[in-house]
Amino acid sequence: IRQQTTEEEVDERAQIDAEIEALIGMEAGKAFLLDLKKRVAFVEKGGPKTFLTVCLNLVLTGNPGTGKTTLARLIARFLHAYGVLPKDSFVEKNGLELKGQYVGQSCPKVKEAISDAMGGCLFIDEAYSLAGDGCGRSDSFNMEVVRTLLTEVENNRTNMMVILAGYESPMQKLLDAD
Repeated sequence: IRQQTTEEEVDERAQIDAEIEALIGMEAGKAFLLDLKKRVAFVEKGGPKTFLTVCLNLVLTGNPGTGKTTLARLIARFLHAYGVLPKDSFVEKNGLELKGQYVGQSCPKVKEAISDAMGGCLFIDEAYSLAGDGCGRSDSFNMEVVRTLLTEVENNRTNMMVILAGYESPMQKLLDAD
Protein backbone atom coordinates (compact mmCIF):
# COMPACT_ATOMS: atom_id res chain seq x y z
CA ILE A 1 0.00 0.00 0.00
CA ARG A 2 1.28 3.38 -0.96
CA GLN A 3 1.10 6.16 1.64
CA GLN A 4 0.66 8.80 -1.10
CA THR A 5 -1.54 8.38 -4.16
CA THR A 6 -0.86 10.19 -7.41
CA GLU A 7 -3.48 12.11 -9.36
CA GLU A 8 -3.45 9.33 -11.98
CA GLU A 9 -4.15 6.72 -9.27
CA VAL A 10 -7.00 8.82 -7.88
CA ASP A 11 -8.51 9.07 -11.38
CA GLU A 12 -8.15 5.32 -11.93
CA ARG A 13 -9.80 4.61 -8.59
CA ALA A 14 -12.68 6.95 -9.43
CA GLN A 15 -13.19 5.27 -12.81
CA ILE A 16 -13.24 1.78 -11.27
CA ASP A 17 -15.55 2.93 -8.46
CA ALA A 18 -17.96 4.31 -11.09
CA GLU A 19 -17.89 1.03 -13.04
CA ILE A 20 -18.61 -0.93 -9.88
CA GLU A 21 -21.45 1.36 -8.89
CA ALA A 22 -22.95 1.04 -12.38
CA LEU A 23 -23.26 -2.74 -12.03
CA ILE A 24 -26.83 -3.90 -11.71
CA GLY A 25 -27.28 -6.04 -8.65
CA MET A 26 -24.02 -7.53 -7.38
CA GLU A 27 -24.76 -6.23 -3.88
CA ALA A 28 -22.50 -8.79 -2.16
CA GLY A 29 -19.61 -7.92 -4.49
CA LYS A 30 -20.13 -4.21 -3.95
CA ALA A 31 -20.21 -4.70 -0.16
CA PHE A 32 -16.98 -6.73 -0.32
CA LEU A 33 -15.24 -3.96 -2.26
CA LEU A 34 -16.58 -1.24 0.03
CA ASP A 35 -15.15 -3.11 3.02
CA LEU A 36 -11.78 -3.39 1.27
CA LYS A 37 -11.90 0.31 0.39
CA LYS A 38 -12.35 1.14 4.08
CA ARG A 39 -9.42 -1.11 4.99
CA VAL A 40 -7.21 0.57 2.39
CA ALA A 41 -8.18 4.02 3.71
CA PHE A 42 -7.28 2.89 7.23
CA VAL A 43 -3.85 1.67 6.12
CA GLU A 44 -3.21 4.79 4.00
CA LYS A 45 -3.88 6.91 7.11
CA GLY A 46 -1.14 5.08 8.99
CA GLY A 47 -2.73 1.81 10.04
CA PRO A 48 -0.61 -1.33 9.94
CA LYS A 49 -0.09 -2.74 6.45
CA THR A 50 -0.69 -6.23 7.80
CA PHE A 51 -4.36 -5.24 7.97
CA LEU A 52 -4.48 -5.96 4.21
CA THR A 53 -2.15 -8.96 4.17
CA VAL A 54 -5.00 -11.43 4.11
CA CYS A 55 -6.20 -14.23 1.91
CA LEU A 56 -8.25 -12.63 -0.88
CA ASN A 57 -9.41 -15.76 -2.65
CA LEU A 58 -13.06 -15.87 -3.72
CA VAL A 59 -15.67 -18.16 -5.17
CA LEU A 60 -18.20 -16.46 -7.46
CA THR A 61 -21.33 -18.39 -8.31
CA GLY A 62 -24.28 -17.61 -10.51
CA ASN A 63 -26.19 -18.50 -13.63
CA PRO A 64 -24.84 -17.82 -17.13
CA GLY A 65 -24.77 -14.14 -17.99
CA THR A 66 -24.92 -12.86 -14.43
CA GLY A 67 -21.59 -11.04 -14.64
CA LYS A 68 -19.20 -13.33 -12.78
CA THR A 69 -16.31 -12.64 -15.16
CA THR A 70 -17.08 -8.91 -15.30
CA LEU A 71 -17.12 -8.70 -11.50
CA ALA A 72 -13.90 -10.73 -11.23
CA ARG A 73 -12.11 -8.36 -13.63
CA LEU A 74 -13.35 -5.32 -11.71
CA ILE A 75 -12.26 -6.82 -8.39
CA ALA A 76 -8.76 -7.43 -9.75
CA ARG A 77 -8.53 -3.90 -11.21
CA PHE A 78 -9.88 -2.46 -7.95
CA LEU A 79 -7.34 -4.31 -5.82
CA HIS A 80 -4.49 -3.16 -8.04
CA ALA A 81 -5.72 0.46 -8.18
CA TYR A 82 -6.01 0.54 -4.39
CA GLY A 83 -2.54 -0.96 -3.95
CA VAL A 84 -3.60 -4.30 -2.49
CA LEU A 85 -2.33 -6.31 -5.47
CA PRO A 86 1.07 -5.14 -6.72
CA LYS A 87 0.60 -6.35 -10.30
CA ASP A 88 -2.12 -5.36 -12.76
CA SER A 89 -2.50 -8.88 -14.06
CA PHE A 90 -5.63 -10.93 -14.72
CA VAL A 91 -4.87 -14.45 -15.89
CA GLU A 92 -8.04 -16.15 -17.10
CA LYS A 93 -8.23 -19.93 -17.42
CA ASN A 94 -11.03 -22.38 -18.00
CA GLY A 95 -11.03 -25.27 -15.53
CA LEU A 96 -10.35 -27.75 -18.33
CA GLU A 97 -7.29 -25.79 -19.51
CA LEU A 98 -5.52 -26.78 -16.29
CA LYS A 99 -6.13 -30.48 -16.80
CA GLY A 100 -3.40 -32.45 -18.57
CA GLN A 101 -3.97 -35.20 -21.09
CA TYR A 102 -1.30 -37.45 -19.61
CA VAL A 103 -0.17 -38.30 -16.10
CA GLY A 104 2.09 -35.55 -14.80
CA GLN A 105 0.92 -32.81 -17.18
CA SER A 106 -1.61 -31.16 -14.88
CA CYS A 107 0.75 -30.07 -12.12
CA PRO A 108 3.01 -28.00 -14.44
CA LYS A 109 -0.06 -26.37 -16.06
CA VAL A 110 -1.39 -25.29 -12.68
CA LYS A 111 2.01 -24.04 -11.51
CA GLU A 112 2.45 -22.07 -14.74
CA ALA A 113 -0.95 -20.40 -14.30
CA ILE A 114 -0.07 -19.54 -10.69
CA SER A 115 3.31 -18.16 -11.76
CA ASP A 116 1.74 -16.04 -14.53
CA ALA A 117 -0.77 -14.58 -12.07
CA MET A 118 1.65 -14.00 -9.17
CA GLY A 119 1.09 -10.55 -7.69
CA GLY A 120 -2.23 -10.25 -9.53
CA CYS A 121 -5.30 -12.40 -10.07
CA LEU A 122 -5.88 -15.92 -11.40
CA PHE A 123 -9.47 -16.37 -12.57
CA ILE A 124 -10.67 -19.92 -13.18
CA ASP A 125 -13.98 -19.97 -15.03
CA GLU A 126 -16.10 -23.11 -15.02
CA ALA A 127 -13.92 -24.28 -12.13
CA TYR A 128 -16.53 -26.91 -11.26
CA SER A 129 -15.20 -28.95 -14.21
CA LEU A 130 -12.28 -29.84 -11.94
CA ALA A 131 -14.64 -31.79 -9.68
CA GLY A 132 -15.38 -34.36 -12.38
CA ASP A 133 -17.75 -35.00 -15.23
CA GLY A 134 -20.93 -33.81 -13.52
CA CYS A 135 -22.01 -37.37 -12.72
CA GLY A 136 -19.90 -37.63 -9.59
CA ARG A 137 -17.00 -39.25 -11.43
CA SER A 138 -13.57 -37.71 -11.09
CA ASP A 139 -10.32 -39.02 -12.51
CA SER A 140 -6.72 -38.75 -11.39
CA PHE A 141 -6.17 -35.78 -13.72
CA ASN A 142 -8.91 -33.76 -12.01
CA MET A 143 -7.61 -34.63 -8.57
CA GLU A 144 -4.04 -33.70 -9.59
CA VAL A 145 -5.29 -30.25 -10.60
CA VAL A 146 -7.32 -29.81 -7.41
CA ARG A 147 -4.49 -30.92 -5.11
CA THR A 148 -1.87 -28.84 -6.93
CA LEU A 149 -4.16 -25.81 -6.99
CA LEU A 150 -4.90 -26.13 -3.25
CA THR A 151 -1.20 -26.40 -2.43
CA GLU A 152 -0.16 -23.48 -4.64
CA VAL A 153 -3.01 -21.25 -3.46
CA GLU A 154 -2.19 -21.98 0.17
CA ASN A 155 1.52 -21.35 -0.35
CA ASN A 156 0.81 -18.03 -2.09
CA ARG A 157 -2.37 -16.89 -0.35
CA THR A 158 -1.14 -13.36 0.37
CA ASN A 159 0.85 -12.95 -2.86
CA MET A 160 -2.04 -13.21 -5.31
CA MET A 161 -5.77 -13.61 -5.60
CA VAL A 162 -7.54 -16.65 -7.00
CA ILE A 163 -11.17 -16.40 -8.08
CA LEU A 164 -13.08 -19.59 -8.89
CA ALA A 165 -16.30 -19.07 -10.84
CA GLY A 166 -19.15 -21.28 -11.92
CA TYR A 167 -22.69 -22.44 -11.29
CA GLU A 168 -23.64 -22.76 -7.62
CA SER A 169 -24.45 -26.46 -7.26
CA PRO A 170 -21.46 -27.81 -9.25
CA MET A 171 -19.15 -25.36 -7.48
CA GLN A 172 -20.20 -26.82 -4.13
CA LYS A 173 -19.13 -30.24 -5.43
CA LEU A 174 -15.72 -28.79 -6.29
CA LEU A 175 -15.35 -27.27 -2.82
CA ASP A 176 -16.18 -30.66 -1.32
CA ALA A 177 -13.79 -32.52 -3.67
CA ASP A 178 -10.67 -32.58 -1.53
